[in-house]
Amino acid sequence: MTVSLCKHGFIVLPPHGSIFRPGPCTDCGMTYEAREAELREQEEALILGTSHDGTCPDCKHTRRLFRYQPQEQPWHEIGTELPVAFLCLDCYNAAADAENALIDSLFAS
Repeated sequence: MTVSLCKHGFIVLPPHGSIFRPGPCTDCGMTYEAREAELREQEEALILGTSHDGTCPDCKHTRRLFRYQPQEQPWHEIGTELPVAFLCLDCYNAAADAENALIDSLFAS
């Protein structure tokens, strides 16, 4: 996997882009979609690369543990590092589902 060192600036003004479909980076030409895919790959590599065997802090079973960190949200203070936990796959999925349900309930109001 290659990592771009460009700081990326995407055009969001017509005719080159919009807020919903940003144009390519003004410095390197990378598309917004390619940058989002690169970020997803980096996140997946971090989760899988740091996985290890251990005891899950939630269910107390000895299993393979994966790095879980809640997603940054607009209400989080900028620059604050959100807590990281190493959870088994079942607890990881439960934590992600709970986080998604919370976000959905906030936007449903």
